[in-house]
Order: sequence, then structure tokens, then C-alpha cells
Amino acid sequence: MKLGIISDCIHYKTPDGKIGTENHILLRQLQELCSHFSETLISCPFGEYNAARVISTYSDTNIQFYTLPKAGGGTIKAKIELLLLIPKWLKAFRTIDRFSDIVYQRFPNNLNIPGFFYFWLKKKKVFATYTGTWKRHSGEPITYMFQRWLLNHCFKGPVWVYADEKPANTRIIPSYSPSYSDEVWNEEIEEVENRIAKIKTNGLTTFRLITVGSLCENKNQVYIIEACKLLKEIGFDFTLKIVGDGEIRNHLSSLINQYSLQNEIEMVGKKRYEELRELYRQSDFVVQAPLTEGFGKVPVEGLFHGVIPIINNISLAFLITGNGERGFLFEANKPQNLVNCLLNIKQEINGLPHMIKTGREYAKSKTLKAWANEYYDGISEYYK
Repeated sequence: MKLGIISDCIHYKTPDGKIGTENHILLRQLQELCSHFSETLISCPFGEYNAARVISTYSDTNIQFYTLPKAGGGTIKAKIELLLLIPKWLKAFRTIDRFSDIVYQRFPNNLNIPGFFYFWLKKKKVFATYTGTWKRHSGEPITYMFQRWLLNHCFKGPVWVYADEKPANTRIIPSYSPSYSDEVWNEEIEEVENRIAKIKTNGLTTFRLITVGSLCENKNQVYIIEACKLLKEIGFDFTLKIVGDGEIRNHLSSLINQYSLQNEIEMVGKKRYEELRELYRQSDFVVQAPLTEGFGKVPVEGLFHGVIPIINNISLAFLITGNGERGFLFEANKPQNLVNCLLNIKQEINGLPHMIKTGREYAKSKTLKAWANEYYDGISEYYK
């Protein structure tokens, strides 16, 4: 079968002619999924490349691309520009339709709203992922609610969503978002064994923390820095690496200076897969405090490397941490909650080796290959 993909993930063409994106995890997911198909055509927006971008490139020669202009934003002008792009989107949909036997649509995004109606009218074989929070939550954009309603009631194929239980609609399938391969899991065996041995011998004198994600209000790095301020005041020995870039970078940097945390906190910017892997190896705990989240990929990335997740208790966080079997939860409504969580962990050091092993076993079931196989088997069964 030939696969068509509609995505709003921005891609770039490098000076040597390769295609890539700064969404390294999505790239690995798409390549693994595309390995089940003879050819793939991805329709997505392209931005202007510059050397400052941290890009991973596709290695699969059976993947082609259909270029769409970059657009989006919350202003009225941006919404008008989106409407003006609809003719170009329709042309892309026609191209994808003619090329493919089945179409994969990733929601929520503006591009796939008209895409839904186009392929619905064409009676095309389709499947989808909804990458946002499947359960309704406060402050949710009305367009997200609309897209979720379309997928639940009108979509004509299977839909994989981040849910903690099986929805009543049999087309809606609980799933996860993978980051790593089976090979990577095996490559970390020795590293994790050494990590466990050090904890058993020396305990943890310094808590090495890491947080990964776009620097934005939703990811809530401000909360983590506020908690770090309190940790320093009580003499708690820690370090924190903040990985990522975004709109509140300068604000976070100012807070670090204001609280005199320059010796404890390092902002390391965006990192490629190989660089991030090394940072995980240098860390003991991955701390995430998002305000909303579909499926937390970062905590599972940590589990692959034997790094224990400490997560805001929302969405599927309790599932990822196994209700305390492989990680810790806190309520991100006041910084003292994270401080208390870390203080409690300090009293439970002897239990961390078992938690690391349990987390590793959980991560082993969440690989890219297992995810792609689940999707391919699911659509094969649905359309048999």
C-alpha cells in the first residue's frame, strides 16, 4: 500500500538537499510507520532553513514530500491568511488522494479540518491520531473540541488517542507516543546497571534534574524554577538542566538570575537526539510540570535511560508513573508541592533501584516498532 500523510509539522530543506524537522520524535515515528508501506507522500508546511535550527533529517528514500506554505497563529490576520490558503490545501489533498491507498491524518491542527471533510466526501480509507488531551479540559480551544467531536462521531476510520481507558466507541483506540527503538533500550542496559550500582553504593548526594520541552507557559518551567528557589533556601543539593527553546526563554533566564540560581540551573537550548541522550545519562530525575498534556513523551524517554519521572498529576501521568511503581507525582498548584515530593524521595533512596528496573520494563513495551505495528495491524484489521 501507498501511504499519504497530512501533518502541520514544519519541515525544512537543508543546503545539501535533505528534508528534516526540529520535531525529532515525530520524524522517528513517521519513519517507523512508513516502513510498513511501499511509498509515502507527506504533505506538510515548509519553513525557511537556517543554520541555527536543530534539525534531524529523514533517511528513508521511499518518503516523498508535498510542500505547503507555513501559516498559523491566533490573530485575526493569521486566521484570514489560513482561509486564503484553502485552495492550496485542496490541491494538496487531491495530490495525496491520487497518490495513496490510505491517508493518515494527525489532529488537532487547522490543516486537517478541511482535510477531514475532503477525504470524508471522497470516501477515502483513513486513520488518525489525536495528539491532544482526549478528555475535555478548561481553556481548551473550541477548534480542538470540534475536531475531537468529528473524530468521535463522523470519522470513517480508526483513531488512536491518549486515553487511560477504552472509550465506548470501538474506533477510538487508547495509545501512546513512542520515542525510542528496541535497539536503544538494549544499548542502555550497561548504563542503567551502572546507575543502579552507584545508587546502591553511594546513594544520591546531589539530585541531578532535567526538564525537556518548548519553553512556554503550558510547559510551566517557571513553576519548576520557583521550586528550585525554595530548594536552595533549605540547602537541598541539586542541579537542573532546562532543555528546549521558546517564547519565555528570556523570562526564565531572568528568573534564574533573580534567584541567584546560576550555579544550580543551566539552560542548554534545543538538542538533537544524540545530545539529549547524553543529558539523560547525566540525570537522575526528569521533572515535568505541564498545565495540559496528551501523553507525556519526555517521562517515558527518561524511563528508557533509567531516569525516574517526577510529573504534575494530570492526564495520563498516573499511568506513566504506575501510581508510584516507576515514578512520582505532585500537584503543580504551588512550588512547595514539588519541594515536598523531592524531600520525600530523599527519604526513599533505597527504593530507587527497583523503581528504575520497573520503569525500564514499562519503557520496553513503548517502542517505536511496537507502536507502528499496532497501527498497521489496526488498520489492516479495520479495512480487511
